[in-house]
Amino acid sequence: MNLRYLFVFIFLLALVIESCSAAQEPGISENQNSANWSVLRQQSELDSLIIDLKSYISSGETQFLKEFIKDLQFRNELKAADNFIPVIPVSAGIYQGSLASDSLSAFDQLIFLYRILGDRNAEAEVLNSYAVNHALNGRMDDAIRLLNDAIVLNLEINNRIAVRNNYLILQRINRYRGYLGEALKYNQAILLIDQDSKNNQFIADSYMDHAEILTSQKKFAEAETMVLRKALPLYYYGLKDKNGTIRCYNQLADTYHQQKKFTQAKWFYIQSNMLARKINSPFEIVNSLINLANVKMSIGDYELALSDFKEAEQLSVKNSFTLKLIEIKSDLALVHRKLGNSTAANASFSEFKVMKETFLRTIQ
Repeated sequence: MNLRYLFVFIFLLALVIESCSAAQEPGISENQNSANWSVLRQQSELDSLIIDLKSYISSGETQFLKEFIKDLQFRNELKAADNFIPVIPVSAGIYQGSLASDSLSAFDQLIFLYRILGDRNAEAEVLNSYAVNHALNGRMDDAIRLLNDAIVLNLEINNRIAVRNNYLILQRINRYRGYLGEALKYNQAILLIDQDSKNNQFIADSYMDHAEILTSQKKFAEAETMVLRKALPLYYYGLKDKNGTIRCYNQLADTYHQQKKFTQAKWFYIQSNMLARKINSPFEIVNSLINLANVKMSIGDYELALSDFKEAEQLSVKNSFTLKLIEIKSDLALVHRKLGNSTAANASFSEFKVMKETFLRTIQ
């Protein structure tokens, strides 16, 4: 019998003897009800998002909401980038042919198992999965190290789809940490892969990621060019992707708003609002109304801003957009204050505080 398959046989035998108990790194559990296995936990007290949010509970500022939304989006993007690989949950360490219960971490066991089998794709997926797990728990340097290992392996086996995924996670980690130059570098690598594969959906999405990073760097002219000349034509004409087109309108409007080009910003938010209504997307309608109101606040059109906020509030209540509703209550307090209506301002701010604290208690 081939030696490597003998090792695998011993490994499987150990699983039976140990009644399939799992040796894990601290805090990592497996989904026993799934045919596929990932190192991502269903819920964790160590989750960096939850830890960060606990510090916001006593804050009366609205900044907590923006930080939470940023963290939540980052967290969901990371989880979506995990490869749920079909593997056998491990329970015993096997190293150099010797069997020793719990002698290795789950990570080491998985890596060792797939090296025995010669399955380099699976080995790279394990590296990716553990990288995502580390990032979710705030261990960004460990995540980056594992992702770089996965990239080397995926490049050797010419798995360009997996390389793209590795690059995308690295791009998002660097954007989240504020390392925008690094994020741009990884996104450029993604673009090259997408252009080579001629995947127009990926290309358009990568253009938009590029434009968003450029906007964060205050490189407004470059961001505008990227959207107007590359992403928008591809979404609008090539893909006929209305959600992608809305994303372009919002990005252009944000770019103009940051430059205090309020007329252009309003125009693009109106386009976003009209298209969102056309495709009947309540969330995008609410989003565009809030953005429009904020532009109107910037130019002192408080009555018009109040009207937009109120419509966004009604739609958020109807569609149970909890986070948007909390944000709107804060905005309403501000606009009422600008209009000199202290009673309405205090009422809106009180609602904001109650809703915020209630929401934070539900996610602890």
